Amino acid sequence: MKESDQTHPIIRIADSEENAFMELLRYMYSGKLTTTEPSLLLDILMAADKFEVLSCVGHCSQLLTSLPMTTESALLYLDHPCSTSLSAEVEGVICAAKEFLANKYNDFAKFQHELMNFPLAGIEAILSSTDLQVIREDCIYAFMLTWARERYPELEERREILSSRLLPLVRFSHMTCTKLQEILACSDDDIDHEK
Repeated sequence: MKESDQTHPIIRIADSEENAFMELLRYMYSGKLTTTEPSLLLDILMAADKFEVLSCVGHCSQLLTSLPMTTESALLYLDHPCSTSLSAEVEGVICAAKEFLANKYNDFAKFQHELMNFPLAGIEAILSSTDLQVIREDCIYAFMLTWARERYPELEERREILSSRLLPLVRFSHMTCTKLQEILACSDDDIDHEK
């Protein structure tokens, strides 16, 4: 843990971080964690990363990647708020979650309806996969519009999500000529044609 120059340092944590912080302290003194529950392990991992307890970061990462990955846990790992400067171990957990989702949901037509309930991070993980199986890329484009309209009712936010996060994932070179012409001619408010 990064040491402070202060004689009596004060650590401020949010109420939601208390359990994770107590587990982190327990780990620092005993070298053990008392949980294998994914959401608490993830919270401990983020606390360990925040306070630079590298051995705990590694231990939590190892535990998280050794647990059976489920759709729920993968989405939890991807959707968890975290710092921008993540350690390689944390990135490993996130990469494992992305890989799990990309492999499980690579047959787009089969899971299209289930994907409507996924958060943005899950959609990005699946659509960024090079192994995504789809009859036509036109389906991906139509799905993105429908998904974004349901998730982001406010036009400006929806346009921002589509233009900055989702549309770059569409393989326009794999779309039908008819669909491309339709997109170019369309004056749909959801798409910012300037970007």
